[in-house]
Amino acid sequence: MPDLLNLSLDLQILLVSGYFAYKTAAIGKVQTDSTEEFVLKIVAYGFIGRLITYLAEGLWRLQGFGWSLEGDSFTLAHSAAVVFFAILSAMIWRTYASRMYSKIMQHFGVYRDDHESSVWNSITAAPAIWDCVQIQIEDGRVLESHFAKLDSNRPLPGVVLNEDGVSVYVTRIHKADGTSDEFEQGNNSGFETITYIPRDRIRQMEISWKIKSRRP
Repeated sequence: MPDLLNLSLDLQILLVSGYFAYKTAAIGKVQTDSTEEFVLKIVAYGFIGRLITYLAEGLWRLQGFGWSLEGDSFTLAHSAAVVFFAILSAMIWRTYASRMYSKIMQHFGVYRDDHESSVWNSITAAPAIWDCVQIQIEDGRVLESHFAKLDSNRPLPGVVLNEDGVSVYVTRIHKADGTSDEFEQGNNSGFETITYIPRDRIRQMEISWKIKSRRP
């Protein structure tokens, strides 16, 4: 940490903006980056944020607008702009650019990889509307969560996914003997009940989804 604080202000801004951008692009995904890849991605995002900021400042000057900020105020505004544009570039990469780049490579037969580090990441990153999930656990039961049956006013989304496991609001349990029990969320004095399933207890997960409809 002392070594980082001894770096120049410009380099500190680049690293901070790159780190926030990297977290934006990678959060919720299983990461397999080596230390070198991790550092290079941070530097790349920070560089992009700085480049866009310089381009925006240059465009501002070309339009004939003057600067009302000077000294520390300008440095603070410039730093905030670098962080903002770095995070914005990461959002665009994660939402659109990565998938588009992969499609271009597939079109020209370069490779068929989708830039994700696992199939799980590919599923969770797909731009789709989820309607229902079914999670088969080790004892043979299947926990089902049908999102349309849930109250819209709840602390977390219908399903929460991470490396350690999954959490859902169970609306039905299918037992190994073929019977099932249905649960109506909200009957517990208006409280919703969320269930956490550790990763090592999950055998299989099925997702009911469809492509997001485009706005006319």
